[in-house]
Amino acid sequence: MFYARAVHFAASIAAAGVVFFVVFIAEPAFHEAPTGSKIAAALRRKLSGMAWISIAFSVLSGMAWLVLTAASMSGQPASEVYAQGTVWTVLSQTDFGNDWLARSVFVGVLAGLLVPLLSPEGPKPPWLKAAAVIFAAALVGSLAWAGHAIGAQGIEGIVHPAADVLHLIAAAAWVGTLVPLALLLSMTGKNAGLLPLARTATSRFSTLGIASVGTLLLTGMINTWYLVGSVSALTASNYGRLLLIKLALFLAMVGIAAFNWSQLTPELVRNAGAGAVRKTQRALCRNAAIEASLAAIIIGIVAVLGTLPPASHAHHEAPAIPADAAFQHIHGEDGMVDVLIEPGHVGTVGVTIHLLNDDLETLAAKAVTVTLTAPTPASKPMIRMAVQDADEKWHVDGVDLPAPGNWTVSVAAVLTSNKQLRLTAPIVIDPK
Repeated sequence: MFYARAVHFAASIAAAGVVFFVVFIAEPAFHEAPTGSKIAAALRRKLSGMAWISIAFSVLSGMAWLVLTAASMSGQPASEVYAQGTVWTVLSQTDFGNDWLARSVFVGVLAGLLVPLLSPEGPKPPWLKAAAVIFAAALVGSLAWAGHAIGAQGIEGIVHPAADVLHLIAAAAWVGTLVPLALLLSMTGKNAGLLPLARTATSRFSTLGIASVGTLLLTGMINTWYLVGSVSALTASNYGRLLLIKLALFLAMVGIAAFNWSQLTPELVRNAGAGAVRKTQRALCRNAAIEASLAAIIIGIVAVLGTLPPASHAHHEAPAIPADAAFQHIHGEDGMVDVLIEPGHVGTVGVTIHLLNDDLETLAAKAVTVTLTAPTPASKPMIRMAVQDADEKWHVDGVDLPAPGNWTVSVAAVLTSNKQLRLTAPIVIDPK
């Protein structure tokens, strides 16, 4: 699944990056090309090839990711999930599946917009550029719903997903435009008449890059706050250590970008000799390639991080989960809960609830209520009062689950401090 996630992230960022580059950098720069120049048409053809390859890899890797996720949720071999109808269950009854369906619409519409946007003829109408940017941003931003930002409660459930969406869009606006910029500079490097075009493109890229890096820094700090929680967790968990490597690579990219912005871009803009200009353009191309290579490694790390528990939960050990049970860990601002449904398939089941505080100690409560809602439309929620046992866990027995799919479990607790705690999340119930 790691490879499917990595390729899907990279392809989505690349496709969105081409759109951002064309709309915000290339199209304005084409006005500086000499009359009769064919550079705009030639560059659009090359960018079109990049975009369509990225779209193809996005679709293929997305399908692979869906099948592997369905196999993981159901415990079935990947070769059987279509025959058993598991893929449709995941698509229609899970948050991941709903996000996959939405992204399918986004990529389909974007593909349709790419045909006129990247055609050799120009210039392009404003509505076309605006629509392409919106759907490109939607395609890459919706990846947030496949990560850790989803499922939180309270203000975290708003701020964290919003930060993740902006983080992904900013990454596409910077990382996704590096290769197109290098391509433009290489195509204009040997023609002195195209120097104004290269200067304009480089200046606009610098502006877009500065805004993107600023957004990445701010949203990255927000994400780290929620997913790591403490400095010690950075070194005490695999998640934290990988995040430190990602941060080091990101800072290396920022260092290269800062050198480009402070040294190479001014040299290109100045009225220097043709030899100096070509040397500067080659240096910018080289640095863009290095940044893109570092970004590829970061995307691989992001794909791994999505499969690991957040560092903020590094010391939380899930209970021993029977092979046929369904388990969900839900976290919020005022506490967290482990929900164990056994057996985890259609029929009569028992529910075990363990309330925890931020220090992963048992959270004392006066009363606990469990609500289970079936995935079928207009389902009536089943509300049950839980009973506490000697080990300070709460239990509900004899609950009848009539249908498989992505159920919703909600735990409401009245704490000993009289504070109310309510946590909600999906939980997958298998067919019997």
